[in-house]
Amino acid sequence: MPRLRGPSHQAGHSVSRRQSAGARPGATGGRARREPQLRPSSATLGGDAPDRRRARLGHRRVRRRALEGRRQQERAHVPKAGRGAAGAIGATKRVKSFLLGLWRRLRGTPGSPVAAAAAVAIGVFIGCQPLYGLHFVLVLAVCLPLRLDAVLSYLAANISNPLVAPFLIVAEVEVGSYLTSGRFVGFDVARARESGAAGFARQLFVGSLSLGAVLALAAFALAWALTSRFRSRVAAPPDALDAALSRTRERYVRAPRAHRYYVGGKLAFDPVCKLVADLPGSFGRVLDLGCGRGQLSLLLLELGRARSVAGVDSDADKIEVARAAGPECDFRVADLTPSDVTPADTVLFMDVLHYLPLPEQDALLRAAVRALAPGGRLLVRELDADPSAKSNVTRFFEWIARKTGLNRGRATAYRPAREVTTLLSSLGLRCEVQGASERTPFANVLIVAGGSPRSNVEEASSASSTLISAAKA
Repeated sequence: MPRLRGPSHQAGHSVSRRQSAGARPGATGGRARREPQLRPSSATLGGDAPDRRRARLGHRRVRRRALEGRRQQERAHVPKAGRGAAGAIGATKRVKSFLLGLWRRLRGTPGSPVAAAAAVAIGVFIGCQPLYGLHFVLVLAVCLPLRLDAVLSYLAANISNPLVAPFLIVAEVEVGSYLTSGRFVGFDVARARESGAAGFARQLFVGSLSLGAVLALAAFALAWALTSRFRSRVAAPPDALDAALSRTRERYVRAPRAHRYYVGGKLAFDPVCKLVADLPGSFGRVLDLGCGRGQLSLLLLELGRARSVAGVDSDADKIEVARAAGPECDFRVADLTPSDVTPADTVLFMDVLHYLPLPEQDALLRAAVRALAPGGRLLVRELDADPSAKSNVTRFFEWIARKTGLNRGRATAYRPAREVTTLLSSLGLRCEVQGASERTPFANVLIVAGGSPRSNVEEASSASSTLISAAKA
C-alpha cells in the first residue's frame, strides 16, 4: 500500500517548486525574481487538526529563520566596536532612567507645605525611637505609601545622630520615668538596680514615644512656617524685567550650546540689560548696530518697549543665531558703515565702536544721529579709556576675546568717554554718562544721548576732525 503524504509534505514540495521556478533566470528575463512569502494554502490547511497544527508550526519556523537571517546580516554590517558602544550607551540610559525613577519615587509627589512639614514630623518621630539601624526602613515604610518626601523625612530622622543621641536617650528616660512613676530618675547604680532592665526599657519606650510626639509637633510647625514663607517668595509673580529675561532666554533654547551659554551669561550678569530697561519711555524702532546675537534688542521687544527691531553685524554665525531667536526681526550681515544706518527711534552701539578706527567711529556716529527720529535716543556702551586698573583689565579681556575668536574686529581703538560725549553734544544731543560695570571688573560706561539733533553736518565734521587730531597728538 503506498504511503500517503501529509499536507506538510505537500507544502514542502510546493515551496521547493516555487523556489526552483523563481531561481530560473529565464522566467524573469535574466533577472532574479523575489522569493514569495510562504503562506499556507487552502489545500494545505484542508487536513485534520494535527496536520493543520504541524503546517502552522512549519511556517512559523520558516519565518523565524528568515527573521534571524536578516538580523544576522544587519549585525554583520555593524562593527563590533560600534555594537559594544551602542550596548554600553543603552545600558547607561537604562541605569540612568532607573535611578531617576527611583529618585522621583523617593521624593514623592510634590505637595503643599503641609506635606513637606508632615514628612519632617514623621522623620523626627522615627528618629526619636531607639530602633537604631531601622530608621531608614521605617521611613520608607511610612512615606512611600503616603507619597511623602522620604529623602526629607530621613534627613529629619537623623536627629538621633551620634552627637545628639546620648542627650536624647537621657531625656527620653527621664520623661518616661516621670510619666510612669511620677518622679525623675537619677543615673546612678542604686537607682538602676532598683528599676532593673525591664523598668529601664519601659521608661525608654514611654519616653521615646512621648518626647518623639512633642518634638514631631514642634518640627511640623517650624517646617510648615519655613516652607510656606519660602514658597510664597518663590511663587510670587516676577517683575516685568525678570519675566522678559526669561522669555528672551527661551528664544535661544535651540541655539548652539556656546551661543546659548553666552546669551544666558550676558542676560544674567551684564548690568547694561537693567540699565537700558530702566530708561523711561518707549524705544520705538530699534536699530542695533553691532547686534551680535541680538539679545539686548530682543529683550526690549519682550519688554514691550520696542515696536520693531533691526540689527546689523559682520559676523554671519552670530546673525544666524539672532535670526533663529527673532524671526520677526530684521537681522542682516553687513559691515558697519554709514550706509548700513537706517531711520530709527533708538540706535544701539553696544561694545562695538572700539573695533573701528577713530575716523570710522565718528562717521558712523554722525550717520546714526542723522538717522534718529525727532526725540530719539542714541545709546553707546564702551570702555572709558582712562589710565585706571579697571580699564587695563577690560583691555586684557577684550584682547583674549579677540585672540580666541569670540569677538571679531579689524582693530581696537579705545577712546575716553568724554570724546564721544563732546562729539554727540556738538551734534545737538544732550548726553548723560552712567557707569555700566556693576558687579564686573570692567570700566564700561553707558552714554545716553537724546534730544533734537542738529542738521549742520559740517559743524559735526569739524568737531570730529578736531577730536581725531587731539587723539593722535
